[in-house]
Amino acid sequence: MISYLNGKVQLIRDNWVIIETGGVGYRVNIGPHFLSKLHKDENTELYIYTQVREDILALYGFEKVEELDFFELLISVSGIGPKAALGIMAVASIDKLRSSIVNQDPTLLSSVSGIGKKTAEKVVIELRNKVGATGSLFDSKTEKAEDVFAALLQLGFKPQEIQAAIAELPPDCLTTESRLKYCLSSLNKG
Repeated sequence: MISYLNGKVQLIRDNWVIIETGGVGYRVNIGPHFLSKLHKDENTELYIYTQVREDILALYGFEKVEELDFFELLISVSGIGPKAALGIMAVASIDKLRSSIVNQDPTLLSSVSGIGKKTAEKVVIELRNKVGATGSLFDSKTEKAEDVFAALLQLGFKPQEIQAAIAELPPDCLTTESRLKYCLSSLNKG
């Protein structure tokens, strides 16, 4: 599998580029935001998702590993293929998309061409507990707070309230139990 390319931009089209590396040109599908940053004959590096099917071998390129991770989360949802995932990622930043999913608001997703209301709702339902896995919901000091987030969500607290409580966790809260107690205490005061 091709996972990374570093080479010279040989050709730029509407939604793909050819990257030459080691004498070989690779056609890579790219979203509009990253595409606007590329210039012919300049070197670039891309993190690659390789789609392999019986009838297709396609490469999808991303500027950052975080974008590749989010793309892979999107295509894990039945009914969302690589092209639809690129379309979703083109409408807003990853942080806005994650926020939309965590807040269980499919409006932003359903604004994408080819993504209907039911598909947008399906994405929200399937990914609402997974979007923290790529790092945006929790900073490094609270990166292991996903269990606490899920537990508090099940107890009926709103995602924004939970995120605020998790952000205030003191450094000495190292276990899931102590984090949960602290957050419950904080949420019940408010």
